[in-house]
Amino acid sequence: MADQKDAIASALKLLQQGDGAAADAALTALEAGGDPRVLHALGTIRMRQRRFADAEELFARGWERAPQQPQIALALGRALVEQGRDAEAAAAFEAAVALKSDFHEALYELGGALQRLRRLEDAERAFSDLLALAPAFVPAQLALGGVLIEAARAPDAETVLRAALANLSPPRLAAMLHTNLGLALRHQRRDDEALAQYDQALALEPALPGLDIHRAEALQNLKRYDEALAIYRAALAARPEDAEVHRLTNDLLYRLNRSDDYLQSYTRAPQSRVLLLGKAQFLAQEKRGEECLTIYRELLSRDPADPRAALGVAQALTMLNRPQDAVGAYDALLSRHGGDAPLFSRAAEAALLAGDPERALDLCGQGLGIAPHDQSALAAMSVALRLMQDERDEALNGYDSLIRVFDLEPPQGFSSMEDFNAELNAWLDRLHPDTREHVNQSLRGGTQTPDHVFGAGHTLVDRLETRIREAVTRYVAELKEDAAHPFLSRRARAFRYAGSWSSRLKDCGFHVNHIHPEGWISSCYYIAVPGAAKDESARQGWIKFGEPGFDVGLAARRSVQPVPGRLVLFPSYMWHGTIPFHDAQARTTIAFDAVPWL
Repeated sequence: MADQKDAIASALKLLQQGDGAAADAALTALEAGGDPRVLHALGTIRMRQRRFADAEELFARGWERAPQQPQIALALGRALVEQGRDAEAAAAFEAAVALKSDFHEALYELGGALQRLRRLEDAERAFSDLLALAPAFVPAQLALGGVLIEAARAPDAETVLRAALANLSPPRLAAMLHTNLGLALRHQRRDDEALAQYDQALALEPALPGLDIHRAEALQNLKRYDEALAIYRAALAARPEDAEVHRLTNDLLYRLNRSDDYLQSYTRAPQSRVLLLGKAQFLAQEKRGEECLTIYRELLSRDPADPRAALGVAQALTMLNRPQDAVGAYDALLSRHGGDAPLFSRAAEAALLAGDPERALDLCGQGLGIAPHDQSALAAMSVALRLMQDERDEALNGYDSLIRVFDLEPPQGFSSMEDFNAELNAWLDRLHPDTREHVNQSLRGGTQTPDHVFGAGHTLVDRLETRIREAVTRYVAELKEDAAHPFLSRRARAFRYAGSWSSRLKDCGFHVNHIHPEGWISSCYYIAVPGAAKDESARQGWIKFGEPGFDVGLAARRSVQPVPGRLVLFPSYMWHGTIPFHDAQARTTIAFDAVPWL
């Protein structure tokens, strides 16, 4: 036994000295004995060699033989993380913590896995538990701040990160703290303060990944667009194959209406697969189908088995009003690669355009079999049912029962909604950009605020959110119980916001028909409404429901008049858009998506 212990120690020493091959050989000779220590040590070597699947197998065997060893559970979790299997990794980390409640490393890894899984409340709990054990552990403070930012709790994140900066940290870690604090401040639209934090990070660690992008976004919030564009151009010069920088650059160029340079970065860059896909995405958002089709066919000529390029061909054919060709492309894609819920809903759209609602309904059913709450599949299903004159469309959408209108009471401190909305509208002026809309947004002829507006520490918005929460709580409480209904079955004791923003439409502006794929309950609260909306016959600026985002000859089923102080709630899978209006006065709203919680 002592000899084996010495052999393990010797092998690990060889590994530390960089002689992985010798360490591997020394331990492989002992593997057959199944000693958990040997399996753990050999798995550690495999991790160093980046042979993660082999490491997983060794750690799993070791844990099976020594189920009370938290270090082996931790190691197994780390091997699973490296393979992108965070749900399994979280279970391993949780097992390690159950064996050793003060296991700092396992708690830290658990929080990271939970955050990547978007289980933000659980991630917050893991990092908070770790900080209760080690209050000055700065990496956990940094991570907790990131979770709180992601959960739209920027003021709470600011508190955590400022406390972390009071601790002495290495320059790189301190730079990361300043960067995340800048992000928390930016989410509160304290952009000058955010830039000051980015300057401190820059002084500590000039090459910190993502810092230049954070600076550019803060500058855009301050309406210093040319400075932001200069940062993006410098980033492209340094990282010409960085797909995210290309995306951000061209999104800004589009919003600034710089048509002479828009999409040119892709022409100047290496014609890699990832950049061609990025360019095609912009073209698709502008409905430039022929150019999309050319790019996707080029990618298929390079790799005929490329599923993303095959999907792009099918989408481009749909865009070009060649639905029969698109149906064939989707059938080939599904037979070759199988499908996820979004793929089935896209194939259903092509079938609907081809005049085959029965086929579309079948495709939607297959998608919902994979993801029962997929909003795109439910939206396509509603169109199929309407085209089939199937009464289940009414049951699904509830045009009269699930679309609800609430005229809110004035928030605390205000005697009238008119006074409150006037003050809120003026405050929103500084949040709305001076550009046009983003290329991928539903609005046309207007602007939308970045980041969340709820939970950002804005007093007026917080007061409004209290009234909105009361209305949503009432809406949920009054929903019928129906375990078989895709909307009603999600009724829960509470809800949280998956997103919140303000939109502002100008003269002749409108929202195209769309759905909200990440929501359960969607909304529109009216702050300022143009006078043209008062005409009940023309219905300019009204929100409309039931008209799909592609032309199959279906008109809206219901319209609701916008009135300042009015909140409209509806299922997120319900098609909705707005009727264009002609008026000098802007139409300003706040919208959000709510999802079940608890």
